[in-house]
Amino acid sequence: MVEALTLLPRIPGAAPGVDKPSNAGLTIEGSVFSGLGRGAQFLGIEWVRRELRQKVVLDPFPGTLNLRIPADAWSALYARRTNLVKIADPSAASCPGFLMHVVLQAQGRFCPSAYVILPEWTIYKDVLEIIAAENLRAKLQIKDGDRVRVEEFPEP
Repeated sequence: MVEALTLLPRIPGAAPGVDKPSNAGLTIEGSVFSGLGRGAQFLGIEWVRRELRQKVVLDPFPGTLNLRIPADAWSALYARRTNLVKIADPSAASCPGFLMHVVLQAQGRFCPSAYVILPEWTIYKDVLEIIAAENLRAKLQIKDGDRVRVEEFPEP
């Protein structure tokens, strides 16, 4: 198992691994690890694809980029989930997911249009799952253990 990386300077009152840059958006760094393939299964479900197209104009690559982050950083983000864009199966609206537009940086490369997806129910309390229209590992040229910086995209 890869340890979470806490690489950003600590700000008074912020959880470890969480930074509040000047634009007041959230910034988190973590380490890449391989998941179980459940993200690809989830992103293949028709209602998920429809909601992503309608709400954030995204036709997602069939897989998620998984980042291990400090549990306190995950909890801080999860506490904000209801302020984010919500997607839900119309037949089971009690189990939604929430999306935060983010910019990724790793290995000197950027992806300006990705989304953290936070499911309402999850077994992970220290993992960010990130989706985009393209394969993020290929775009950022990253592998397990590499560090990725995730910055909340400032919405107008």
